[in-house]
Amino acid sequence: MRDLNMFPSLLRSGAGKIALAILFASSHLIPATGAINFTRVPTPNLNLDQLGRVAFAGDFDSISLYEFQGQNERPVGTNGALLSRFPNGVFTTLNTTDADIKAMCAYSANGTLQGIVFGGNFTSVGTQHTPGGIALLDPNTGAVTDLTGLNGSVSALYCDDDRGQVIVGGLFTGGNSSNAIIWENGWTNMPFSGFNGPVNSITKAASGNIIFGGKFSGLGDNMTTTATNVTQVLPIASANITAQTSSSLQGFGNASDIVCKTDASTQGADNTWLLADNSPGSWQADFGFGFMPSMLRLHNTDVDGRGTKTWRYTALPDGGIMNFSYPDPTSGQQKFCDARCPLPEGNVTAQDFTFVNNVGMNAFRIDISDWYGQGGGLNGIELFQNDIYAYAIKDFNEPKCGGAVTGASSTPTGPWVETPSGQSNSRYLTATLSGDNINPNSASVVFQPDIKQSGNYSVTIYTPGCVGDDTCSTRGRVNVTGSMTKSGPGLAGVEIFQTNNFDKYDPVFDGYVDATDGFRPSVTLTPSAGQNGPLTVVAQRVRFTLLSASSGDLNGLFEYDPTQATVVNNFADSVIDTAGASLNPKDQAIVNTVTSSDDNTLFIGGNFSGNGMNNIFAIKNGAVNATALKGNGLNNQVLTTYQDGNTTYVGGDFTNTQDNSASGLNGVATYSNNDWQPLGAGVNGAVMYIVPFSLNLTANTPEQVLAISGYFDSVNGFGDNATFPANNLAVWVPSRKNWLHNLNTHSISIQGRLMAYTDVPGSDPLFAGSISSSALDASGAVALQSGNPPSLNPFPATIRAQQLQTSLRKRAFASERNSTLTGIVTASFYQANNMNKTILAGHFAATGSNSENITNVLIIDGKDSDKVTGFGNGIDSNSTVTALGFLDNVLFAGGLISGKINDANVAGIVAYDLANNDFAGTQPPGLQGTNASVNAIATQPKSNNVFVAGSFMSAGALSCPALCIWNTERSQWSSPGGDLKGEVSTLTWISDTKLLISGNLTVGTSSANIVTYDSTTSQFQEFTGAGGLPGPVSALCPASSDGSQIWAAGKSGDGTAFLQRFDGSQWLPVNSSLFGQGTDIRGIQVLMLTQNHAQSDLIDAGQDLLILGQVNVTNFGSASAVLFDGATLVPFLLSSTSAGTPGSLSQVFVENPQSFFASNKKNLALGFVVLIALAIALALTFLLVVAGIMLEWYRKKNRGYMPAPTNYSDKMANVDRVPPEHLFGTLSGNRPPAI
Repeated sequence: MRDLNMFPSLLRSGAGKIALAILFASSHLIPATGAINFTRVPTPNLNLDQLGRVAFAGDFDSISLYEFQGQNERPVGTNGALLSRFPNGVFTTLNTTDADIKAMCAYSANGTLQGIVFGGNFTSVGTQHTPGGIALLDPNTGAVTDLTGLNGSVSALYCDDDRGQVIVGGLFTGGNSSNAIIWENGWTNMPFSGFNGPVNSITKAASGNIIFGGKFSGLGDNMTTTATNVTQVLPIASANITAQTSSSLQGFGNASDIVCKTDASTQGADNTWLLADNSPGSWQADFGFGFMPSMLRLHNTDVDGRGTKTWRYTALPDGGIMNFSYPDPTSGQQKFCDARCPLPEGNVTAQDFTFVNNVGMNAFRIDISDWYGQGGGLNGIELFQNDIYAYAIKDFNEPKCGGAVTGASSTPTGPWVETPSGQSNSRYLTATLSGDNINPNSASVVFQPDIKQSGNYSVTIYTPGCVGDDTCSTRGRVNVTGSMTKSGPGLAGVEIFQTNNFDKYDPVFDGYVDATDGFRPSVTLTPSAGQNGPLTVVAQRVRFTLLSASSGDLNGLFEYDPTQATVVNNFADSVIDTAGASLNPKDQAIVNTVTSSDDNTLFIGGNFSGNGMNNIFAIKNGAVNATALKGNGLNNQVLTTYQDGNTTYVGGDFTNTQDNSASGLNGVATYSNNDWQPLGAGVNGAVMYIVPFSLNLTANTPEQVLAISGYFDSVNGFGDNATFPANNLAVWVPSRKNWLHNLNTHSISIQGRLMAYTDVPGSDPLFAGSISSSALDASGAVALQSGNPPSLNPFPATIRAQQLQTSLRKRAFASERNSTLTGIVTASFYQANNMNKTILAGHFAATGSNSENITNVLIIDGKDSDKVTGFGNGIDSNSTVTALGFLDNVLFAGGLISGKINDANVAGIVAYDLANNDFAGTQPPGLQGTNASVNAIATQPKSNNVFVAGSFMSAGALSCPALCIWNTERSQWSSPGGDLKGEVSTLTWISDTKLLISGNLTVGTSSANIVTYDSTTSQFQEFTGAGGLPGPVSALCPASSDGSQIWAAGKSGDGTAFLQRFDGSQWLPVNSSLFGQGTDIRGIQVLMLTQNHAQSDLIDAGQDLLILGQVNVTNFGSASAVLFDGATLVPFLLSSTSAGTPGSLSQVFVENPQSFFASNKKNLALGFVVLIALAIALALTFLLVVAGIMLEWYRKKNRGYMPAPTNYSDKMANVDRVPPEHLFGTLSGNRPPAI
C-alpha cells in the first residue's frame, strides 16, 4: 500500500512551492481537462485493527490527514497568494505574493485561454519581481509572467472575451495613461488616457459598454495640475559634493560654497567656486535618494572676468546627457541644448533650464567645457522637482534656504536608525521593536510636506522592500494617520502591511489639503497595535500629488463605449455618468463596487449620498434615471457586492438602512425583490470581500457557500444561534440561511481571508487571499477511521478556548510548559465494567448536553446517546489537566489543579467516580510544594496502587518528591522509597513490577533522564546509558512488547529536539537534521504495519514510530504528527488553531492499549491445531506404509519371483499351545488403557 522509498523525493520539494504541472490523482474537484493538478501521497500501511477505536488529542481547531503533496499547516500570512483546492476541498497555495491580490480574471483571445491575469498591490510573485502589481499565470505550465510597464497598484480587472482584452484599473501610471489601461498581449492606452483618480471597479453593462467606478472627477492626461508654486527644491546641501580641477585660489576652491545660499548672485571668496585657470572641470552632487528633476537653475560668476561659457548635465549613475529647454536671455525665444548648453557672460542672475525628459537619478554632474576669461566657475546652483515629498531622513527634505522659507520636514521619535538604500530608491529609517503587544507609541515618524497651494491631493506613502535589508521575517503592519485641514476630517487611520519584498507605494488619502494661514498638513506613521516582537518598522517618504479640477461632470462613475475611437466629453448623454454627477460630495464621491445582476441591473456601491442614493443605488437596464434602493440605501459605506442571479450580496461598514427600517444589517446583507434581508444578524465589524466557493454539506452534493471576509472578531447571534468568535472570516450557507459554524456539519475549515476569485474554462475556480485550511473542522480531539485511505471523524463535542486569568495562573502554577498548555492535553477511552466513556482533559471550555458550562474535563458517555458532561463544580476553571489514570471505575485526573471538593481543598489531583458521575467520596490529600503539578499517572498492574508523578515535594503530610503512590484500598499516600527528586514527565509500566520513569531527575546525587523502579525492592536505578542522552526526556514509549527496548524524545541543551532508541544494549540516535528548529515532541508511540518497509537499524521493518507535537520536518515545515520508518519523517496529520497558527497533538489514545504490538495475523483455535496435527500424522503414516510396500515389492522384483507353497500344514496343530483365554485375558475388567 505504501512505498516508503518514494517519500524522500516527495518531501524535497519544500513547503509552499507547489508545482502546477504534477499528476493529479482525483478528478473530483478539478476536471481531467484542467491543468492545475496535485499528487496524492501513498497511504500509510498502519495496522490498527487490534487497537479498537483510535483517536488523537491536542490543541487544534481543524485537522487534516496528509494526503496530497503541497499540504501544509503554515499559518495565515500577512500577504496574499494564488489559491486552488485539493480534491478533498482544502485550499492550497499555488504561489505567494508579498502583498494582496485584489482582482483576477481569465483572459481569453480568439476563443483560447491565454492565462489568468491577477493584480494587486504586490511587488513580487514568489521570487519574481513584479513592480507593476500585475502578472499573468499560465495554467498549463504554472509559469508567472510579469506584465511590465505599470508603476503602482492594480485594484480592478475585467477580461473582455468578446474583444480579447483585459481592462485594468487601479492607482498607477503606464504608457501615456493613468489609472486605467488595456492589456492585449501588450499595453494599449485608453482613448481617454485614464482618469485623474484611482479606479476601484470595472464591469460590462448590457449595452456592451464598460463601466468604471472609483474616485475620479476627470479624464485624460489631466491627472495632475502644474502650478508655479508647487515645485520643490532638492536638498543639494545634504548631498556629497565633489569637484575636479578646482581653483587653488584662497576661498574659491570649495565646491559646497555655491549651494543653499541666501543670495545666489553674491560672489567672491567663500561665495564662488572656480575652476583652475584654463582647465575644464566638473562639479558633482551624490544624493542618498532618487529623484526626478524638472528644472535646473544656474548662477554664472563674473569674478575677475571669469565665467562658464558652455556646460553639460550628466545624470548618474546612468551617464546620460540631459536635454534642456531655456529662454534665450537676449531674444526671449525658447531654445534647446544638450552637450553644450550656454551661460551668458557677465550675468550673475539666475538662468533656468527645464528638463525636456523626466529621468530618474540619484546623482548628477556639471561638466564645464568652455569658459570666459581665465577659467570657468559658478556662483550658485539649484535643482527643482515637481513632486512634493517629505522624507523620514531629515537631510533629504527640502532645504530652508535658497528661497524656501518653510521646507519639508520630518520628526522621528523612537529607536530609529538609518538604513542603506540597498535595492530601494533611497536610504530610510528602521526601528526594531521587541516584546509582546508592542505599544504603537514606541516609534513614530511625523512627515510634514511643504504644501504651497490648497487643493485636492493624492497622498501616497512609500515602503522599501524587505529583501534588500533581510527583514522579511520580522516586518509587520503600520498605521498611517494625518491632519489635512485646520478643521474637519483628516486621515483617520489606514493600516499598511510592510511585508513587501520590493519597493511599493500605497495611497492613503485622496481629498482636500489646506495650505492657508500657515497651516501645514502632516502624516504620522506608527506601528499598528496588537503586534509582538521582534518587529521591524521602516519609514522612507510620503508624496503629495495635486490633482486636477473636474473635467466635465464625472464623479466616481464613467461609461465607456469601446467601439468608439474617441471620447466625447458630453457626459450628460449617459445615465450612468449623470447618476455619478448627482452624488455628493461633489468631485469626491467614492465608488468601490459596480456589479450587474442577471436582469442587467447595475448596482453601484461606495461612500456617497444624494437624493436617497446613500452608499448604494441601482440603474436598471434601459432606465433613464438611477433608482434609490429601499430604505434610501445604507447608513454607511459599501465596500463590496456580489451578484448571485438577481440577489445582490452587499458588504461594508453599515448597520442598517439610511432610514433605520431594516435591523440586523451589520456589515453584510442581501437585496432582492426590492427588499433588504440580513445574513443572520451580521458581524461586529466591516465586510470587505464576498467570495463564493463550493462545499459538500451532504454526501457528494456540493453547493455554493460564501466566504465573508473583512475586519471583525465575532458573528452576531440570532434566533437560537449564539454569537460566536470569528477571526475576520465566516462562511454563509445560502441554502440553510445560516452560518456554517452553526450547522455543526464538521466540514472543511478555513481561516484568513478570501479576496478574489475567477472561473477558469475547463477547470474549477482559482482564488486569491491568505488562507489556512484543513479537511475537518474539529477542536481538540478527533477519531481516526481505518481504511484506504483512512479518514477523520469528530467527537460529539465542541471544544473552545477558555479565557485565561493570566495573573492567577502564574501565581498558582509553576510548570513552565504545562502553564501554557491549551486545548486537550490528555484523553482516554474507558470500557471496564460495561462502560463506554471517552474522557477529554486539558485546558478548554465546552457546553454539555444539558447546556451546562464545562471546563477542562469532558466526558462522553457512549452508553447514554453520547451524552456530554463534565466534572461540574469542584476544580477551578483556571486549572489544567495533564494526566489521567483509572482504577475500579475511579478516574484520577492530575495536573495544574486547584479547587475545593466536599469542603476540602484539592491540589494537583482529584478522584472522580465514573459509575456515579460524581467526585469520589474520598479525595487524595493535595500535593504540596512550590507550584505543585502532576505530569503522569500510571496504575500498577494487578494492584490497588496508583502512581502519581510530576513536580511536587509531598502528598498531604507525606514527603515523596516527584513520585508518590495512592493506595485505593487504604485511601492513603505512601512513598515509593529510594531517593528520587526532580520533575517526572512520563510513567510507563513495562511489567507488573517494573516502572520506567523519565524527566529531569536526580537519584541520590546523580542526575538522570530515565530511571527504572522495581516495586518489589523499592529501588530506583538509572536506565542503561540514559545518562548520555542530550537532555531531559519528555516523551517515552516501549519499542518492543517486553519493554526491553524503548524510544525516548526530548530537547537537548541547545533547544533542539532529539529522538533515540535503546535496542537492548545501546542507544541509537535518529539523525537530528530531520528535525527543524522549534520542534516540540509531546508524544511517541510504536504502530504496527500491514506491509514491511525497508530494513533499518533504528526500527523493525514491521513498525513505524508515530511522533506527536509540533514537528518541524526539514524541507517540509510543521506537522502535528509524523511517521518515522527509520530513515524518513513522513507527515501524517496537519492541524491549525482558530487563529490560523499551527496546532499540535499531544497524545494518541486507543481502546486496546495493550495491543500496540499485536500482529494482525490471526491464530487458529487449539482444537483446530490438534485436528490438523492428527491429520498430518495420519498422512505421514500412510505415506510411510505405502513407501514400505513399494520398497518390498521392488526388493522382491530384483531377487526374482518365488511361488508361495501349496502344501498347508494342519491349521489346528498349535492351538493347544496358547489357549485363547490366555491371549485375551489381559483385556478383561475395568482397567483404563495405558497411555
